[in-house]
Amino acid sequence: MITAISKDARTVAALVAGLLVATGLAGCGFTVPSIQEGWQGPDGTKELEFEIKKSIYCDLRNAVQTTNTEWQVSVQDQQTHTTTTPQPIIPYNWGVQISLLLQVDEVTAFNPGIGITQPFSNVVTVFSNGNVTTPRSFSIGLGATIQSTSTRIDKFNPYYTIDWLMQKDTKTSPCLPINDPFYGAIGSGGEPLPSSERIATTLSSPLLENDLGITKWLEDAMFTNVVLPSHDPSAGTSDGKTPDTVSIEIKFIVVTSGNINPIWKLVPVTFNNGALSLVQAGRTRTHDLLITIGPPDLKTANSNLASQIGQAFSSALTSSSSMVTPTP
Repeated sequence: MITAISKDARTVAALVAGLLVATGLAGCGFTVPSIQEGWQGPDGTKELEFEIKKSIYCDLRNAVQTTNTEWQVSVQDQQTHTTTTPQPIIPYNWGVQISLLLQVDEVTAFNPGIGITQPFSNVVTVFSNGNVTTPRSFSIGLGATIQSTSTRIDKFNPYYTIDWLMQKDTKTSPCLPINDPFYGAIGSGGEPLPSSERIATTLSSPLLENDLGITKWLEDAMFTNVVLPSHDPSAGTSDGKTPDTVSIEIKFIVVTSGNINPIWKLVPVTFNNGALSLVQAGRTRTHDLLITIGPPDLKTANSNLASQIGQAFSSALTSSSSMVTPTP
């Protein structure tokens, strides 16, 4: 026989409802997530995405100019044995295709559990050498899981020519702090914050907070390209040697999660006595940068497309793996 749920059980239900409201976790995973963090204000996404794109552009521009300044290449014609005038290692007619993916996955799981126990009278078994008392009861456990995941993906695909990236700064250059529309954002003390300090204190992206090493990568990749080029008989050169398209992918995945697991032991009801936490919530941020550099031809376009397909596939795997992991 199972008794009706007592007043204590109804009290527990009211406490759980209040708990969900108080923690603020109930909405996570049920609404479209924002790219910015909660402390970044209403323009946080706009500022974050601008600063990331600007930082990538300025780093890439510096990498191209540094590489072409420090490295020159001369080609010897195998038939005439003449050597061409030294040229920049990255041809000016090449281009740079960038794919920037900013993804946020939010997930919430609600795992309520109720155990109901009905005690019965003990049974006394009589033996010749003494009596044994055995307690008796009936128990039943009820549980459920509600889980929701929401994903937002912002993508940017800028293209720049090497000739454009080699141009010197002008007074309108976006790499100059004064041309940053968010330059002079007010700090906690009321003072203007320069871009570098503001990024360190208010913005949150590993693409801003880390040295991406684009210059070192580009120098090494182009050196390898020139020293060991591909062979394409249709290239139009006397020896058929052509440099390869080069690309790099930089990805950061930052995961934060938490759970809360209150337990009430009442008579005859025990609330939330299962193996899973009552409420679990998590937020996964994926910032993925893909850079492809090569001549403006189908080979470069196909290489970039293949990399973008892989980027999209990896993004889908990240979303599927963002499900809340059961926490005892």
